[in-house]
Amino acid sequence: MMSTSKAEPRRQRLLGGYLFALCFYQIAIYRWPGGPPFVLDPRAGIAVLLINHFSFDNKVVYPVEWITAIWLVFAAAMIFFRGKFVKAYLISEIVLAAPTAYYIGVLAIQRGGDFAPGFKDLVLTALLFAIFSLAPIGLAVQRLRSRTGQWV
Repeated sequence: MMSTSKAEPRRQRLLGGYLFALCFYQIAIYRWPGGPPFVLDPRAGIAVLLINHFSFDNKVVYPVEWITAIWLVFAAAMIFFRGKFVKAYLISEIVLAAPTAYYIGVLAIQRGGDFAPGFKDLVLTALLFAIFSLAPIGLAVQRLRSRTGQWV
């Protein structure tokens, strides 16, 4: 059986490595020739929120998307190499995931409505949400709970 002190670096590396994989995907999507395919964007809810509720255009949306990608690279590096900023990452992920959760709700209730053509987009968006938000949130919570009361 593995001792707690040996398990800690392993858990932080698991979360950090997972976040690095997500970084590569997110950066690849944002560097897509001709712009990112909206349905494959893991932060699609941010674009929906900025465009539909605040009337921003792509001059604002693209930099915000890149800022989220850069934050993810920074958080992944800090968690993987130093084991720090897990709580900050957890809070930021909840904030960054909220628009996509809203978008999924709109897709489910309005069956696409003005945002998307149908059910396939709902399933794909929910799958990306689970991979990009729910899974890392679960890993971060598990990491914080394993510290026995240390919420750093």
